[in-house]
Amino acid sequence: MNTADCYQILGIKKDASQKEIKSAYRRLSLKYHPDRNKDEKDAEKFKQVIEAYQILRLEEKSKNKKSEIDIAYTYAEFWRQYDKKVNEEQFNRENFAEFRNPFGANVPESYSHNQEKESSQISTHLILYIGLGAVALYIIISGILK
Repeated sequence: MNTADCYQILGIKKDASQKEIKSAYRRLSLKYHPDRNKDEKDAEKFKQVIEAYQILRLEEKSKNKKSEIDIAYTYAEFWRQYDKKVNEEQFNRENFAEFRNPFGANVPESYSHNQEKESSQISTHLILYIGLGAVALYIIISGILK
């Protein structure tokens, strides 16, 4: 079933909004629902209405997903170009050649201002177990005091 058939089954125009599609689906599904009608033709029409609505919903979702992907790509591309421009123009080595450390510390060439110190597994586990022990102690004491 193609989308033109779907619009025809639901009785709506091709430029209908999601709200119009949904209201047409609800109206027709109530009209042809098998619990309301015992006719075989109505049951078949009900199945067609459901299938048409599902196809149109999937089409709308794929359009939205494509636009979200385009937005995400454009956003990422903007920041990639921005970072490239900033790194090339403003913060190259020549601009900071005369800069000296006023405190006399030896800073290695590979130092970056946003480096993080790696956390050790021992300290992470220690913090985790101390927290769990405190929670367990709280539960035991609150149970005794009740």
